[in-house]
Amino acid sequence: MLHVLWQGFNEAWRRFEYDYIFIDGVFFLVWLTILIKKKKWNPIKFGAITGIIVYFIDAIFWWNLPAGINYPNGTTIREYWIGGVKVPTSYGQYFWVKFGADFMMCFSYSMFIFAWLWIMLENYIKKNVKEIVLFTGIFFSAWLLTPFLSIWLPINNTLVETVRHMDTQMIVWFINATLGYIILCIIYGTNKFGKKNLKYIGYTFIIGCLGSFFMEFPLFITGIRPTGIDFLIFEIFILFNQGAPYLFIAYDIVLPKVTKFIKTKSRKGHRTRNCIIK
Repeated sequence: MLHVLWQGFNEAWRRFEYDYIFIDGVFFLVWLTILIKKKKWNPIKFGAITGIIVYFIDAIFWWNLPAGINYPNGTTIREYWIGGVKVPTSYGQYFWVKFGADFMMCFSYSMFIFAWLWIMLENYIKKNVKEIVLFTGIFFSAWLLTPFLSIWLPINNTLVETVRHMDTQMIVWFINATLGYIILCIIYGTNKFGKKNLKYIGYTFIIGCLGSFFMEFPLFITGIRPTGIDFLIFEIFILFNQGAPYLFIAYDIVLPKVTKFIKTKSRKGHRTRNCIIK
C-alpha cells in the first residue's frame, strides 16, 4: 500500500485542454498590467528571473534528463502528449504548442507566484495588510477561474497530458525543504545572528503552504491533477516550501547586502572618476 501511495506522489500528472493555456495567458497579462500600474518593479524582476530559471529546469533540463532505471529507455523526467500524440524530445512540429504549455507551467507560473511572494514579504515587514489581501485575492482568483473557464469555453479542446516522473527528484525535494527550514530556524529562531524573530519562520511556512495550495487546489477540484487528497496535502506542505525559506533569507539578508555592496562600489567608482577628471 505504501508503495502505491509513494508511486502516486512520484507521478505528477496534469490533463487539461489547450485553451487552459490561452486563458492563463490572458490572466498573465492582467496580472502583469496590475504589477506595472502599481509600480511593482522588484516583484516583476524577481518573477522574471525565477521564471527563466524554472523554465530552464522544467522545459529544458528535465525534458532531456532520463527519468531513471524504473522507466523504459528514452523516458525523460518531463513528458508531453498533445492531441493523443507523444511529443518527441526533438520537438518536431510540436515546438510551438509545447512552448505554449511550458510558458504557462513555468514562466507564467513563476511570474504569478514569485512576484506574489515578494509582495507578501515586503508588505509583511511594512505591515501593509491591504496590499497583502489585494494581491492575494487577484492571484488566487486568477488561478481558480482558469481551469473552470477552460472547461466552460469551447476555444480549443485539444487534450494536453503531461507528467513529471519524480523518482530521482523526490529525495531532493525533502532535503531542500528540510535544510531550508533548519537554516531558517537557526537564523530566526536563535540569537546567533541577532535576527531572532519566530514570526518570520511561521509566516514563511504559511505563505509557502498558501502558494502551493493556490496552485494545486484548482487542479485538484477540476480533475486536471488526477490524484487524491493525500497528494494535495503532500504538495501543499512540500512543493513551494522547498524554496520559501531560501527566498525569505535572500529577501531579508542577501539582497540588501548585495544592493548595499553595489551602491558602495558605484559611489567609490564615481568619486574615483571625479578625482581623475579634476
